[in-house]
Amino acid sequence: MATNFQSVLRFIGFLALLLISLSTFAQSEWTLKSCLEHAASNNIQIKQAEIQAKIAKNNVLQSILNFGPSANLNSGYNFNFGNSIDPTTFTFVRENSQSLTLSFNSNLTLFNGLQKINTYNRNKAELEAAKYDAENTLNNTALQITNLYLQTLLNEELREVAKKQMDISENQLSRAKTQAKAGTLAEASLHEFEAQLARDNASFTQAKYNALYSLLQLKLSLQLPDTTSFEIKAPELSKTAMLTNTTSQTVFNTALYNQPSIKSAQARIASARFTRKIALGAFSPTLSFVFNMSDNYFNKAVNFVTREPITLATQFKNNFSKVAGFSFSLPIFTGGSRLVNTQNTKLQEQSRMLELDNQKNQLRQTIEQAYNNVKASFETLLANEKAKVAARRSFESYEKRYEVGLANTFELQQSSTNLFRAESQYLQAKYTYLLNQKVLEFYEGKPLSLE
Repeated sequence: MATNFQSVLRFIGFLALLLISLSTFAQSEWTLKSCLEHAASNNIQIKQAEIQAKIAKNNVLQSILNFGPSANLNSGYNFNFGNSIDPTTFTFVRENSQSLTLSFNSNLTLFNGLQKINTYNRNKAELEAAKYDAENTLNNTALQITNLYLQTLLNEELREVAKKQMDISENQLSRAKTQAKAGTLAEASLHEFEAQLARDNASFTQAKYNALYSLLQLKLSLQLPDTTSFEIKAPELSKTAMLTNTTSQTVFNTALYNQPSIKSAQARIASARFTRKIALGAFSPTLSFVFNMSDNYFNKAVNFVTREPITLATQFKNNFSKVAGFSFSLPIFTGGSRLVNTQNTKLQEQSRMLELDNQKNQLRQTIEQAYNNVKASFETLLANEKAKVAARRSFESYEKRYEVGLANTFELQQSSTNLFRAESQYLQAKYTYLLNQKVLEFYEGKPLSLE
């Protein structure tokens, strides 16, 4: 019975280790989605943008708290040497003395030209802009990661194409050696096959290191530790089709409403307008409600009749005072600083309006370029697809002709090189079109995905 129980425990332990191993293996394969999710949580630029948004949020909270009254508690204990004034009776004292003062001051602004309200609205606009800046940083990072991800997929497929080409050359060399031993192939032709294999081996080595380098770039962009196992998972890419019923103007109109860079510029214009209102509010008078309480103690204070010292408790009771009232302030002249500040805020508003126009122009230029790139890369993809099919047929034809002696070594190697070039150019066209298509879809408001 105990033996069976131990066997069950060993079996459960084995299953646990197997599941952990499979989980670890699965985590080492990264899809585009998992790369984007990791970057959103770990990218330094994104974290910095999020911190700026939190600072802007704190500024909004501060502007809300500023609507409340201010309150301060003050105290002081003084040692007076020589002649001094009794602060409780304002009489002259000809000896060393000590005094204690306590006060509480509160001020509530009732009106100051709506500066506090406009400060709150300005900080809200700045918070909105900071949130859009963080979103824009996230979008730019996502585009960068997508570009590196597709470049890595391309280089890995190019590596496989180079490997197949090298395998073809190895088979040709093996067959050539057999023919040379049988005396049906000249030694010079055999050397040509050896040279072709060496060239293909060099191409494969270069393609292999290009794939490793692009994978390293993607890993570094995700800011993963060196010890992290990292492999990307190639998606099942269906045959892409040209976008229909889409114009660059349609994409631009959509992007105007969904791109955070535009929304951020618009929010900063609103912020500049409230800043100008704050500057205009500085010309307004300020009306405040004030409330003060104070008390004091003097160690040399005496009763005028009995000449006995007055105790601390008695002095606090007799000297306690309260004051409530209103304060009115009207600025008249401050060296022109308020006027200059108002003019500068007006210029700042104009500058931010120009920045919005600049952002719109850049967005239009980016979309026009992306739209034209999609059309051009799609046509290039179709042309390279036809060239690849033709090169494959040509190579197969020359291979058959070579076997029966109707084609020479140079023609066979040339057809093999053409096939390798055609397959490489097709892959480059394929991923170039895919990237351009994803960029255009991104500006249409669609999520970046290869699924």
